[in-house]
Amino acid sequence: MPISRLLFGLALLVAPLSSAVAQPSGLPVDVPREKLFIADQIFRYSVIGNYNFWVNGPHTPHRHALMMETLWLSDQETGERMYDVASSGPMYNDDFTEMSVDLRDNIYWSDGVQFTADDLVYTVETLKSTPGLGASGWSAQLNQFLESIEKTGDFSVTFQLNEPNPRFHTIFEARWNGAYMMPKHIFETVEDLTTYTNNPPVVLGAYIPIESDPNGFWELFQRRDDWERSPAGVVVGNPGPEFVMTIFYGDSARKAIAMSRGELDVYFDADFEAFETTLDTSPQARSWYTEFPWAYPNEVSVRHFGFNQEDDPVYADKNVRWALALALDVVELQTEYIGGVAKITPIAVTPTASLMELYHDPLEDWLQNLEIDVGDGQTFKPYDPTVPDRIAEWAEGQGYTVPGTPREVFGPGWWKFAPDVAEQLLLASGFSRDDSGNWLKPDGEPWTLNLQSPPDENDAFRMANAAADMWSDFGIDVNLQGLERSVWDQNHVTGLYGVSTPWHSMALASGDAWSEVRHWHPDFYVPAGEDYRSKGGAQNHQRINDPRLGELIDAMAAVNPSSEDNFELVRDFVKYWTEEMYFVTVISFKKFVTWDERYWTGFPTAEDPKYMPLYWFQGGKFAFQGLQPVTN
Repeated sequence: MPISRLLFGLALLVAPLSSAVAQPSGLPVDVPREKLFIADQIFRYSVIGNYNFWVNGPHTPHRHALMMETLWLSDQETGERMYDVASSGPMYNDDFTEMSVDLRDNIYWSDGVQFTADDLVYTVETLKSTPGLGASGWSAQLNQFLESIEKTGDFSVTFQLNEPNPRFHTIFEARWNGAYMMPKHIFETVEDLTTYTNNPPVVLGAYIPIESDPNGFWELFQRRDDWERSPAGVVVGNPGPEFVMTIFYGDSARKAIAMSRGELDVYFDADFEAFETTLDTSPQARSWYTEFPWAYPNEVSVRHFGFNQEDDPVYADKNVRWALALALDVVELQTEYIGGVAKITPIAVTPTASLMELYHDPLEDWLQNLEIDVGDGQTFKPYDPTVPDRIAEWAEGQGYTVPGTPREVFGPGWWKFAPDVAEQLLLASGFSRDDSGNWLKPDGEPWTLNLQSPPDENDAFRMANAAADMWSDFGIDVNLQGLERSVWDQNHVTGLYGVSTPWHSMALASGDAWSEVRHWHPDFYVPAGEDYRSKGGAQNHQRINDPRLGELIDAMAAVNPSSEDNFELVRDFVKYWTEEMYFVTVISFKKFVTWDERYWTGFPTAEDPKYMPLYWFQGGKFAFQGLQPVTN
């Protein structure tokens, strides 16, 4: 596999670590190992000592799982709703203009004050009245949809909505996160919540941060004495570890070394080679499955190549986007670069079993008959349904047993590797080649494609390396930049990139899509150079401004999210998005959520999927809480 770019990118990320974080020769905290669970942090936190997760800036992975609570959680494994601080589901009136909810009466803040409806009312009214609390667009959404909130009992509230909205509850239902509860008795004494650091935090979660690395490489949490009065404690009924530390060791090799030395209990983003090393050096270690393809496949996100349509005019041209897709050999990408362990998908929906039934299977005939205009009156059918079969042939050639049909294990088909058709598309859009076969843009300038990817997202960075190699072979000058997460994030926010490797979920585990696509509504469009979160949109870093998307999103908003009418509207959205190739979806998330049972046991597995293993999601609290110490 071509790895020169990969090694260079990892060097960029790892170089600063040697003096800033403990190497796998010792831990940076003085805590008895048998009381400490150590989790992979994946990246270095750039904001330290600030636990105000209602403003933009402080990162939340792991922290929000351990500390923060919302009303409900969505289990990515089952799609089922789990209760967090709520004790009932959302209760709507007949026309979806009112929503009520009951709350748990047995949970307490970490300072001993009981959580009540007063906290929820205060949280909602404060978010609604304070635009500077802009995290995740909650403030903007509450101002758009909410007329008022009323306490109807010590543990019950009713929301009055401005207009019918059967999805209002999604503001408070965490796939990744949901509007976090605020401690009224603390926050109401703060003069300016937008500058408040919430340190030390008073939390509803079972863990409190007690020590942090000033450079953001690790953080130590201690379990509350009254853990049973936290939502996770109530649900799981198990204390969990007394201490949890998250730590960023760096690249995949360092994670494997740390685990082999007993200094890392779980990691969740490593390359295939490091995972194999872990199996060889840590006898008690395993991933979701015990055999190929090992990794957890059911996180409902996809990885894609996203285009900033205002960085260079060429990316606003559908022909260019399609040409870049057809210049990729997805079988080589998935096998030689990713190790054959991730599912591929041509649409921006993860091919889990339930979502395949809703979207990939009904759209298979449409995909096979899809035609694109390649110029001069010619059309081309780009879809190749044989891709999973060819990946299965590769896997069997490696000596693996494919545990199911190729489509079940590797996803549906993908786009044909057709560089000749890609060339036709570019020529039709005014591109040309120089004497060396390199592409020139319509203005005659050499085409340099600036591709940004964070090396700490292993699959994304490998995918970027594959594309850089393949697009270079096609005659494009590719400038691959492996950026640290904080820089990469900021470039997305302000539109300072050409092509990137983000992730997205166009459909929740339930199949609904509105909350995941609403930010592409023209109402949330923000031009490049401005913060795309300023209008409450959460993801439109591509600067797409398409009225047709707005029409489809508005149509979804008016129907019941669990109805077939809604699913058909989502299929229409996916068809249009795919025809426009707004981004090139490649693989679904695979996560080598790999743990070592040297000190702790009880982590969820494919055989016992009691809770999802995505411990960095807000719902990951249950995976931590369910851990039991290994007794020798």
